[in-house]
Amino acid sequence: MIRAPRSLLARILLWHGIAVAFTALAVSAGVYFFLELTADQLERQTLRAQVVEIRKALAIDRNGELRIASARPSSESLLSAGMSALIVEGDGARTVLIGTPPPLEVTRLPRDAEERFFRRRSRRAFYAGLSVPITMGERRLWIVTLQNLDHPANVMDDIVRQFLWHGLFVIVPLLVLLLGIDAYIVRRALRPIRRASAAVERIDAGRPDLRIVDPAIPSEVQPLANAINMAVARVTESLRIQRDFTADAAHELRTPITIARVRAADIPDATLRAALIADLDALSGIVGHLLDMAELDSLDQMAMERVDLSHMASQAVAGIAPLVFRGGRTIALSGAEREHLVLGHPQFLARALGALVENAVAHTPPGTGIRVSVADGAITVADDGPGIASDDQPLVFRRFWRRNRGRVPNGGLGLAIVQRVAQVHGGTATLRSEPGFTEFTIRVPNRPSGTAATEAQASPVDR
Repeated sequence: MIRAPRSLLARILLWHGIAVAFTALAVSAGVYFFLELTADQLERQTLRAQVVEIRKALAIDRNGELRIASARPSSESLLSAGMSALIVEGDGARTVLIGTPPPLEVTRLPRDAEERFFRRRSRRAFYAGLSVPITMGERRLWIVTLQNLDHPANVMDDIVRQFLWHGLFVIVPLLVLLLGIDAYIVRRALRPIRRASAAVERIDAGRPDLRIVDPAIPSEVQPLANAINMAVARVTESLRIQRDFTADAAHELRTPITIARVRAADIPDATLRAALIADLDALSGIVGHLLDMAELDSLDQMAMERVDLSHMASQAVAGIAPLVFRGGRTIALSGAEREHLVLGHPQFLARALGALVENAVAHTPPGTGIRVSVADGAITVADDGPGIASDDQPLVFRRFWRRNRGRVPNGGLGLAIVQRVAQVHGGTATLRSEPGFTEFTIRVPNRPSGTAATEAQASPVDR
């Protein structure tokens, strides 16, 4: 079973091509049979006219012999080129020939009580004939007129036979031309649909206000466009409610957490106090991450400024270096000798870089090294830690995912924020890891001209 093509254009052209081909063949066959019928009628008319002329000129002399009356034209003048006639009497023993004798036996010629049109083929030619019975006195006669259809003067049958084959040489190019014109017309008709598809592709969490608005959209497709617009509006409203809830909840939790931390400082038991303060700090970090995610989801991509990745990386490394050194690790910075400018939100790019460095500190044992490198439009954080299992690598950028939920005191939002920051800036966040090595890279389109950022976003990485 042949599968229908998925392309709407291909389907239209396929079925239209089939319809046009069927129509062309049907018209050709119809014209062919019409010409065949017309040629047959013309042959009958011509033969009948010859019979009438011969009947008018036919006479019986005093000796009872059949002859063409002398007052009439000669017998040959009665017949057109390629024609002949026989006057047959009785069982065919007595005949009168007019014109070129045909290579047909008299016994093969019909002699019926009614007029009869017939066709006969000899060894040399194909004949059409008409046998008409007449009565002269008491004598029963048949005037049989024959036309050689293969005679050069007879072109009607040649035209009919060659029409179909010659017509194909005209019909096939016209069919191809018609399909080409159809393809052009259909492509033009589908342009508004392609524009609508491009508009839908640009709709995301950063630009939920985009809608399909194109007056050229065909009326048959407009209900689908309206349905998509309404669906996007509902999803946008749901996202807004979700972001507002997350932000409101995070704001409401900040004050109780701060108060709880102050009160925890008064606990006499030092071990309990330290554990409780650590848990509250972790909870405060989760609340901060929730606020970051809510703000990122509603971030205006057009409100960007020039950011020097080298300067930002230098500040991040300088800020976290004491913590790294206290843990027995090392940290190094490379590629920051010159400016690396991009357009972006400096505070969020800094948070993303800080999250990558903090992640490296949290997952590397003492004695390992952390390396931060800067390049055009990219920042990389690598470490010599144990690495990330291949099964876990597709999951690390997911929100709230943690490799060890019981040991690591965080909400699993740090790397999700890194990926979201990259997406908001039209870039990507990638991971490369193996035993003894892990590398995270944030890539941001390099735009040193200071122009506004593009609206396009990279597709989310499935992590």
